[in-house]
Amino acid sequence: MDSVLIKNCRLYTSQNPNELNDVLIEDGIIKQVVPAKSNLASNRTIDAGGLILAPGFIDIHIQGAGGSDVLDGKIKSLETISKTLARLGTTSFLATTVVKPTNYNQHLRLIAEHVGKDLGGAEILGIHLEGPFINPIKKGGLDPLSIYSSSQKALTEIINVTDDSLRMMTIAPEMDRNIQIIKKLVAKNIVASFGHSNASYEEVKDGIKAGISHVTHIFNAMPQLNHRLPGPLLAIFEDENISAQIISDGVHLHSGIVNLIYKLIGPDRCICITDGVQAIGLPEGKYFYNGLEYESKDGTARYLDGTLIGTAVGLNEIIRRFKEYTNCSLDTAIHTATKNPAKLLGIDDRKGSIKVGKEADLILINEKFEINTAIVGGKIVIHS
Repeated sequence: MDSVLIKNCRLYTSQNPNELNDVLIEDGIIKQVVPAKSNLASNRTIDAGGLILAPGFIDIHIQGAGGSDVLDGKIKSLETISKTLARLGTTSFLATTVVKPTNYNQHLRLIAEHVGKDLGGAEILGIHLEGPFINPIKKGGLDPLSIYSSSQKALTEIINVTDDSLRMMTIAPEMDRNIQIIKKLVAKNIVASFGHSNASYEEVKDGIKAGISHVTHIFNAMPQLNHRLPGPLLAIFEDENISAQIISDGVHLHSGIVNLIYKLIGPDRCICITDGVQAIGLPEGKYFYNGLEYESKDGTARYLDGTLIGTAVGLNEIIRRFKEYTNCSLDTAIHTATKNPAKLLGIDDRKGSIKVGKEADLILINEKFEINTAIVGGKIVIHS
């Protein structure tokens, strides 16, 4: 039996900084959580020395890291992304990408083959597709060739090529036939996420009625709030069942806007994401994404014309900034990348919290959100 014992850790939910615990992991599952100085034994022991134990982060919007991109269509790239994310506290993620008909979507087939497989770090939970059924007017940094009109045939092709590993699709409800597509996604337990859209307030309401339950990088690639034409944001804020992705880097969203979102929708609807690209974990410099050159500087990735394409910081830093901007508690900040995304994806029965019987996706961090240890499925993948 494979086992790991984490001794003398502080649970992220504890209000007492002096309260230490021991956590026993057996065969990838959390078996016991008890006060420190227990008599528990295991094959391997990690003395946390008072570090904070938290669930591993779940990034539902991440394109690449470590110099690799999901679009590369290579196993080596997926392994590089997986290992880089683990170093930054992410233990599972949705491989976020676009359709590439010109490449026969081979990258989607490869991702599907490696969902749940050991890649040496963070686990792939499935695919998040940005598009193709979005509004070209709000394409942002997405390739125009990865955007096209919706149809049942097009959706069926996507479902088939992803081999039922599609977990989320960003979609614009105002486009022709997309209300029907949203209903079909929901029927297949795929999260329909509002985004890259020019929809009106009323069109978003129609999309929510059809089954939209989430928002892709709120405020970005969508109409902004106007007192006469309220647009999508008011519809999103009004609905208590809609959660929203928040890029709390201080660039994609001003720190004050992050705090406003938090106050308007509450902690349970906030989901922190990186929207990260290959520059995560790399030095600042110029790189290529979707065949176009971009610059990574100060944790932000932009095409040379200034278009934002994503972040270049880990989810641990995104969460740290969220906590700073909102002045929320430690556990609330961590829940935005653990409990909340797990609930959205319907996997909160096995991931997203520290409870006996759940999968041992765990991290040891300090108050600065620096990663000391990452454990994925009970396997130690990072330890310093």
